Order: sequence, then C-alpha cells, then structure tokens
Amino acid sequence: MFCEDSFSYRERMIYEKINIGCGLDKQDDEFGIDINPRSNADMIFDLNVIPWDIEDSKFESVRCDAILEHLHHFYGVMEEIWRISKNGTKTYINVPHFSDFAMYTDPTHVKFFSSNSFSTLTGDSKWSYYTDARYEIVSLKIRLKSLFKLIRLEFIINASKKSKKFRSISKFWESYLPFIVTGKIIEVILEVKN
Repeated sequence: MFCEDSFSYRERMIYEKINIGCGLDKQDDEFGIDINPRSNADMIFDLNVIPWDIEDSKFESVRCDAILEHLHHFYGVMEEIWRISKNGTKTYINVPHFSDFAMYTDPTHVKFFSSNSFSTLTGDSKWSYYTDARYEIVSLKIRLKSLFKLIRLEFIINASKKSKKFRSISKFWESYLPFIVTGKIIEVILEVKN
C-alpha cells in the first residue's frame, strides 16, 4: 500500500543508494523508504507489499539496518532488493541474532535470524529453491554481548565461520550454546549477482 502519490517521490529518486526502513537514520546521499510518516523517508511505503514501485536495476548500494526482522516476506523482500539493484550492488544488512534478548522484547519483530539465514540466497544451499534472487556473501560477522567480546569468543566464532576445518565451532555454539553465550547482531554484506 502506498501512503503517498507515487509521482511525488519519483522526483526525489535521484540517488544511487537506498536505505530500506531508514527511520530517522537516513544519510543525505540516500533515498529512504519507511512505513512511518514520522521518519526521514523520501517514500512512505509498506515494504511488506510486493512488488515495490521502484524501477529495476536502479541502485548501487542498499542499506537494511534493523528492518528485515520486521518484515513478513523475507524472500519477497530479498527478491525486490535484488530486482532494484544493479549487478554487483553491495547490500549492507544488520539484524538481531535470534539469541538476543531484544529480539523478543520488540512486538514488531516477526522474523528471527541465525548465521545461516542468508546462505539460501547463494544458490549453494539445499533451500535455495525458495528464490531466484542470487547473492554472494561477501562478509558475515556475529556480534556477541560485551562480556563475550572481551574474552575473545566473538573472534573465535567469526574466525571459525571462515574456515571449513573449524566451522564446527560456530555451528556448535549456535546449536547448543546461543542462550548461554548470547549473540547480539548479525552483520552481513551481500553482493547482488544478476
């Protein structure tokens, strides 16, 4: 559902960067979209309504900071981001880790994320058939609560994700210990592959 006349925001769509779910955190060189009319968005729009009224292959940079956990259709949203992005576009994503207490305190959160949530977008997962959108995972980091960062567990978990030999360490943590050694944020950089 559009909350404003689509012609009025098209005049402002001059940027090569888009901030999806920008809230109040929109940079001057970004085109912002948000459902909240009190935000700094250039376009007031419900991102759950697909397709988005944005032209194909428009943007060279996409920022999704604390928005994907609020949206109902993960694959639909990732397909729209893929569609409106040029080939090679970097998509910067921050989402709460499923073990973070804050994930459960915000009643608007509808989607939970683990370190493997984005692997289905690469084409290399047995679950990749859910979408035709393809991305390369350029970087994926799990940020832990401060205590676990201090004792270097964050470093060990992230280093183990980069090595096939030690990947079982991060898998063990996320499978058996996430509510003891709690995660906070997952930071992902995806590159669009058209």
